[in-house]
Amino acid sequence: MRGECAHCGLPLGRRPVAGTVDGERAACCCYGCLLALQVTRARGDSGAASAIVIRLGLAIFFSMNVMMVSLPTYVPYVYGVDRGAGDGPLFQVLRVLGMVFAAPVLILLGWPIVSSAARGVRNGGPNADMLIVLGTVAAYALSVRNTVIGSGAVYFDTTTMLLLFVTLGRYLEARAKAEAGAAVRASLAPLPAFATRLHAGAAETVRLEFLAPGDFLRVGPGDAFPTDGIVVDGSGGVDEAALTGESLPVFKEPGTPIAGGTCSVDGLFEVRVTAAVQESTAARIERLLAAARRERTPIERLADRLASVLVPIVMLVAIIAAGWWTQRAGAEHGVLVGLAVLAVACPCALGIATPIAVWTGLVTAARHGVIVRSAALLERIAQIGSVLFDKTGTLTNRTPSLIASEPTADSGLSALQLLGVAAALETGIPHPIARAIVAAAQMHEAGNGRVVRDVRVVPGRGVYGHVDGCLVAVGNLGAERPEVRDDIAHSGTEGQGAAPYGNASVVPVWGGERMLGTLLFTENVRPDAAPALSRLRGLRLRVGLLSGDQTADAVVPGLIRREEAEIGLLPEQKVARVRAARRALTRTHQAVAMVGDGINDAPALAAADIGIAVGSATDLARINADVAVVRDDLQCIPWLIVYAGRVERVTRQNLFWAVAYNAVAVTAAAAGVLNPAIASLVMLASSLTVVANASRLRVP
Repeated sequence: MRGECAHCGLPLGRRPVAGTVDGERAACCCYGCLLALQVTRARGDSGAASAIVIRLGLAIFFSMNVMMVSLPTYVPYVYGVDRGAGDGPLFQVLRVLGMVFAAPVLILLGWPIVSSAARGVRNGGPNADMLIVLGTVAAYALSVRNTVIGSGAVYFDTTTMLLLFVTLGRYLEARAKAEAGAAVRASLAPLPAFATRLHAGAAETVRLEFLAPGDFLRVGPGDAFPTDGIVVDGSGGVDEAALTGESLPVFKEPGTPIAGGTCSVDGLFEVRVTAAVQESTAARIERLLAAARRERTPIERLADRLASVLVPIVMLVAIIAAGWWTQRAGAEHGVLVGLAVLAVACPCALGIATPIAVWTGLVTAARHGVIVRSAALLERIAQIGSVLFDKTGTLTNRTPSLIASEPTADSGLSALQLLGVAAALETGIPHPIARAIVAAAQMHEAGNGRVVRDVRVVPGRGVYGHVDGCLVAVGNLGAERPEVRDDIAHSGTEGQGAAPYGNASVVPVWGGERMLGTLLFTENVRPDAAPALSRLRGLRLRVGLLSGDQTADAVVPGLIRREEAEIGLLPEQKVARVRAARRALTRTHQAVAMVGDGINDAPALAAADIGIAVGSATDLARINADVAVVRDDLQCIPWLIVYAGRVERVTRQNLFWAVAYNAVAVTAAAAGVLNPAIASLVMLASSLTVVANASRLRVP
């Protein structure tokens, strides 16, 4: 593979044209594309669209001349010539001029189509472009033949108009791709070209690619954060609308994470970089959307199969129609009918009917704070029949509040000392309860200076390790049972071994075989949980709760019915429940969605048909869920399900229109009703129809 043109995307061929654009070497298929790239700086989808515009502009100039010299041939009585008996010298001059002016149009607009048709043949069979190649070559060849012999009709104007309308349809497709790509980039805030890095007490301006984790940056009011980081100094509002869709600024202070692509509203921040620019939240989201836009959905693959079947059928119909009309009205009329069949059957509408709806859907979802990792998932989301939720960090606030530290009478510890021991063990554990313990210890300056080693996490039970040389455990795993060492897993536990205690949860702290005390927590239901669940039930979807926490009863009344909740589940038990829910919906072909915060729900999210992760933008940058809800609002979930259903309906409408159009248009063309130029105009109208229908998906 020799590569593709940096401007229009066509194969480079044996002799690519190289040049310098913005200081970088670029390879193009021709000098025209290199000039266009140097002028417009447009690459990829945008480059393809601008390349088509340039070709169209030149082709229109030559086509106008073709139409001018062809016009007299439609009014032969002006010259007193009977076209059936033979043409005079003026007609011969006009034919030659038409042939000359039509030739550049064939090169400008016909060559890309010929290249595409040749690639289709090399890849295993004729594609839709083969129809256009056969039609235009047949019309031009017949016209050249009649020009050479000096009699008979010529169709240079028909050839150029056919190519113009077909290329205009291609432009609509290229522009739709470019707009989708531009919308992806527009959904993210533009990063600054430079950043202010602090080094040895001095500030220096550097390009973003030179930033590395550990660097310190200064970001002032109105400036964009160039990459992900942690606030070290300063506080103020940060506009996260570009990533989350949230219109109100979010208050940031020392210790809080910052996502690249967000913007300081009124604060002067010193930020420690935690990710290179190419690994920032904004960069990852852009890559996710770009990958999703490239992936084809099942209904798109169906459209591809329909197009592959349509091409040989249309070719056969064109041959039969041309032969039949040749016998009835002569060879020239037969060729025109065959050309009309080939022109009208160009499946441009079929080719863009489904992709444009899917692209629009992906971009609109991203603008609403929902990142869908795969185009195929949009179709599956519309089929969701059951939505299962995790509790902690999903239906409740992500971090509970520590309300009491109660040492046992024989522990010999004070409340702060007990908190310090637990915090030393929990430092670095990403579970919400662990974060609450560490945050409380930092507030009371407890837990500093302790030596911690051999920390291990048992999913669903707790954490244990050595603190100052003594075996300590936090949770209900039982520190007196060393056999828990055989049940080691990666950090991130569900529930931390919390036990119910009224409207709060209790986490025991063990020292060897003795209980040192308990930590008492409380958590609040998210304000957006109730309306989100109500909307889901209004959509007639099953709603359930799968939680490893023993305190789920505290959120069940008024939110989750008792028969819908399962509590005290280990991670493997949650996976089993998700799989059971999928089996229950097998006959109805509905999907099961699992919603979690992504910290400790990875197995359950992966087991579901659709894994939906909710959380902050920085957290979601490292989550491998199918859907990432960047906006901190659970109501995005029912919105997404409804919107995915709308995308599916528009996609099917477009596909139906494209197939119906081809069936009716081919029949009319074979019956001799459509002139080739009119047929190509009808084909263009079909493309405009599916584009207009897909534009209805662009909800604000």
